[in-house]
Amino acid sequence: MARAKKAVSGDIDWYLISIDRLKQIGLVIVLLLLGLGVWWFWSSRERNPRATAVSAIADARQALNDLAGSKDFNQHRNEFDRAQRKLEQANTLLTGSKYAEAQNAAVESLTISRAASSGGAGLDTDAQFITVEGDVQFQRASTSDWKRAEQRGGLFNGDWVKTNDNASTELMFSNGSLYTVGPNALLEIYSQFNPQTSKKVNSVQVSSGPIEVATTDDASTVRTPGTQVIIDSASTTQIGVDGQKATSVVATKGTASVAPAAGGDAVKLASGDKVSASPQGSLSAVKKLLPPPALTGPADNQVFQITADGKVEFGWDSQPGAASYLLQVSRSRLFSTQEINSKRQKTGAVAKVTDEGVFYWRVASVGSDGDVGPFSTFRRFRVSGGGTAAPGAANADAPPPNLVLKAPFPVGSEFYIIEGSTDPGSTVFINDEEVDVDSVGHFKKLVSFQKIGRNTVIIKAVNAAGKPTIKSQDVLVEE
Repeated sequence: MARAKKAVSGDIDWYLISIDRLKQIGLVIVLLLLGLGVWWFWSSRERNPRATAVSAIADARQALNDLAGSKDFNQHRNEFDRAQRKLEQANTLLTGSKYAEAQNAAVESLTISRAASSGGAGLDTDAQFITVEGDVQFQRASTSDWKRAEQRGGLFNGDWVKTNDNASTELMFSNGSLYTVGPNALLEIYSQFNPQTSKKVNSVQVSSGPIEVATTDDASTVRTPGTQVIIDSASTTQIGVDGQKATSVVATKGTASVAPAAGGDAVKLASGDKVSASPQGSLSAVKKLLPPPALTGPADNQVFQITADGKVEFGWDSQPGAASYLLQVSRSRLFSTQEINSKRQKTGAVAKVTDEGVFYWRVASVGSDGDVGPFSTFRRFRVSGGGTAAPGAANADAPPPNLVLKAPFPVGSEFYIIEGSTDPGSTVFINDEEVDVDSVGHFKKLVSFQKIGRNTVIIKAVNAAGKPTIKSQDVLVEE
């Protein structure tokens, strides 16, 4: 049938179309819809997992090539080796049709390469040294050499950390968990990318020594020769591995669970609970430890003068069921070394004042079976130079203390280290919270910011005369 066109009022045209033409148009539409359906099905059901992994591997390979061709390549050989191993792992997983795992490995390789190329590898670490006291060393996964650890040094998946006699360190992980590692410890860093949360899941393998884990919003995992320990969010747990590879676990805040490494039922620990495990993972019954006694004196930050008869009197309340108490006094807030480490039958002790500096002290209850419970929160006291002034006396004419601040240092998306120095003997507050000041006036604190954008930190130093120096720092937190 011929097409006819007939004009009507306005700008409207009417067309007459044959039945055959309508059928042709309908067939084209059906074919298009069928093609789109087949493409969507293939893309969503078959292509996506593999194609996403392949795309991630391609991006990682390009980033690795960019790093290899950079002018600073020689400075980033360790990062290149780590990124290359992750890329090889991704290809192996892809061949085995493990697409999600392949994507994870490729993303980690990409992250390592890009961070090194941009000069910011230290900011994308799996963990960092926050505090280093004594002989602390680390070993990269790609080498066999041990190097001396330094504050703010970065750690990555597969790296090892060891502490020697009278040494201790604090490690901050990317999820905000703080690991305090005691003397004669050996542990390995583990990290895995979770594509569902776009976060890293961090854990450690402890071969020997004591550690304490304090979590924030995420749980942390610690593996020992016989167990797997999961420390729940907002919790603190102490874990120790002795020379025979036996494990002890004590929850001091919040909750944790302990399971045999070979598999089996886990036991739940509440604050004050302890469980032991053999090297093969056999768990003991859960035991309730005695809580620490309340400290009575000296007061926190009390000042003492070195005099002929100068002394410090320590006191604490009695704890029902305690057979004795363990008193520790240290120049280190990590208690890596002790000036005093003594069991006392009474609820007090006296020590002669002989040296200047800042000291830390704490007390634990000891049960009739000899088990030492968790330590109390430490207190500090200061000892200043010789003279006849009464303890705590201050020069009212003294000027306000000096206060020098370093630039805020990021250790995670919302975590920053606020650090500086003041006059020895001064007290420092960061956002109205008191922080530790060592014997030479150095201080630092890890601060978490929940607000995206500009945040203001107030730092105040107060000397013994009560005169303050106040400064502020701005921290820009990006989403």
